Amino acid sequence: MNLARLDHLVFFLDPPDESLQEFFLAPIDGHPNLTVVRGPKVAAGLRFHPPFLRRWRETLWLARLEKTTGCHIDAIWLFENSRFFDLRFAGDRLKIYHQVDLNQDFQVETAAATADICFCTTDFIRDRLLPHNARTFKIHHGLAAHVSQTKLSDQQEAWFDQTGPHAVYIGNLDIAYLDAELLSEAARSFPAVRFHFVGGYSEHGALHTLTQDLPNVIWWGKVGSELIPAILQRVDVQLVTYKAAEYRAQLASPHKFMEYLASGKVIVATYTDEYKDKRHLLEMVDDNADYLAAFGRVIQGLDEYNSPARQAERKAFAEEHSYERQLDRVFGLLRQHQLLPT
Repeated sequence: MNLARLDHLVFFLDPPDESLQEFFLAPIDGHPNLTVVRGPKVAAGLRFHPPFLRRWRETLWLARLEKTTGCHIDAIWLFENSRFFDLRFAGDRLKIYHQVDLNQDFQVETAAATADICFCTTDFIRDRLLPHNARTFKIHHGLAAHVSQTKLSDQQEAWFDQTGPHAVYIGNLDIAYLDAELLSEAARSFPAVRFHFVGGYSEHGALHTLTQDLPNVIWWGKVGSELIPAILQRVDVQLVTYKAAEYRAQLASPHKFMEYLASGKVIVATYTDEYKDKRHLLEMVDDNADYLAAFGRVIQGLDEYNSPARQAERKAFAEEHSYERQLDRVFGLLRQHQLLPT
């Protein structure tokens, strides 16, 4: 969306759709330069083809896409490595490989080696890519500054009218990385705090099973992204409780931190590697065993932790990493390495 706002024509490729025989182009309302592309697989069993044949088929696929769109594609910006991972199919077009999750682990080496430049979100991913491409650079997660906001409903507002500090965790509440035991222990240990759990969950999931009897827990279920800013403005504390020791590399930079920081409110987090040198922005523990004590300190000192100065510092960091600013950094690196298409 931000590329489209800068007057670039952007074609966003959806996963393969077996019901389609040809490309289907879906313009996005409100974004005249942005189109979603839907279509079938390049070819059945493509990953089993010899590399030269796979690249040839993908080159033909790209030519068909260009004919359908009526545009010459200048750049391929690849965010995955399970398909189109051998970027040589794109010929002399600008080829960018951008890995945001460590567990995206299919054809990493080929994707990095055949790209003109690589971007990533953590030191762990950068260390993985660098041996295959010296032009590998870390670009922090971005913040969508143009997301429309929705007001809370009367029922949702009523949840915040209840007495006590309000803490929130936002995300998939059944995800394997979540330390459900730690989060439930926090809710049990601080009965005067209202814990808001926002995100999809199963009634038989670990967190719901552990906390369903607690009167200070409020289950929101899934909500639209446009509602998140309104929720965060009403809470006092934002929570991150992951199995940090077990999944240290994979959890090095969760995207939720950007929305949390944009709210300005204090974050109490388990260890998160990309913030090891940014501890002024959050309250982070190195060991999950210390989490409850840190949470207690924050609850007792909310006026200090949510002071105007500290909130402004967090907001400034988020604004510095808006998608607009991140694109400035990307374009700067492309110019530095003389990679921008003419």
